[in-house]
Amino acid sequence: MSEFKNDNVLVKEYEYDFAVDGGAIGAITLSAKANKSPLPVGAIKVSHLVLVNTTFVGSGASAIIGVTGDTDRYMVRTAAAGVAAGLETSSASAVFLSAADLADCVLTVSGAALTAGKLKVLVSYVNPNA
Repeated sequence: MSEFKNDNVLVKEYEYDFAVDGGAIGAITLSAKANKSPLPVGAIKVSHLVLVNTTFVGSGASAIIGVTGDTDRYMVRTAAAGVAAGLETSSASAVFLSAADLADCVLTVSGAALTAGKLKVLVSYVNPNA
């Protein structure tokens, strides 16, 4: 599922899966995957959840999730081993996305490659321009 509506709040769902996406050092743009898209310009992010389905593995690896220009907006982990199954992080802070904000959802791996892991990022937002 890419997006669904819940009482005028839209929810974008992004997924990282080591078995599909690999774990090389660098940025993996989750919103560029098939049937996914970034948050629209002018949207207001209401909240987000990061749900880890499979614990991350990677000796010396670090992982952060965010958007272009704010790479740790959704999650920061200095050790990938700390990203364990379950609810990783959530936030209910509202953020307006102007034309200058690129709202691609990006997972950035550094230090060493990941060798396992799977998670979903759910971003709730309203779009007053729609």
